[in-house]
Amino acid sequence: MTLAAVKEFLRLGHDGEDGLATDLLESARAQVENETGLALITRTLRLTLGDWPAAMNGRGYCLRPGPVTALLTVNTVDSNGGMTDVTARFMLNAGRFCLRPWSFAPPIPQGGHVEIEFVTGFGDISAVPEDLQLAVKLLAAHAYQRRDSATGAARGGLPSDVAQILMPYREVRI
Repeated sequence: MTLAAVKEFLRLGHDGEDGLATDLLESARAQVENETGLALITRTLRLTLGDWPAAMNGRGYCLRPGPVTALLTVNTVDSNGGMTDVTARFMLNAGRFCLRPWSFAPPIPQGGHVEIEFVTGFGDISAVPEDLQLAVKLLAAHAYQRRDSATGAARGGLPSDVAQILMPYREVRI
């Protein structure tokens, strides 16, 4: 989502509110990402865990936010900060973090943790699905129209049109 696209959607024909439009765009993108568990734009993230996920041995552990496109590094870290690269034991399978066949999770040193570095997101803005781009624009417009209100949509949740767009992207947990 570009500033120009949001300004066009908001019908702003001047540059006087570029700062506000940028803030609304970033806020709306963050809200869509939070509601869906997705990263719209590609970025590299690091997840720190105190123990290996139990689901890793079955179907795999779902790294969030998705869609996860690459596993960069997996390290065990001891209590002194010493790292051991164990990346070769792991892989992504349908975007889920799991052990390679015939591998096992190495022990985590006492007082240590695991760091998983991965790439997530759809790519650049042109790769983000159109309906998610529309949801971001609608949220930005909703906030723009209600910018004089301190609470805005937060009290009532998402606007219904945005909630409808995001519904298929929400992960159902049982």
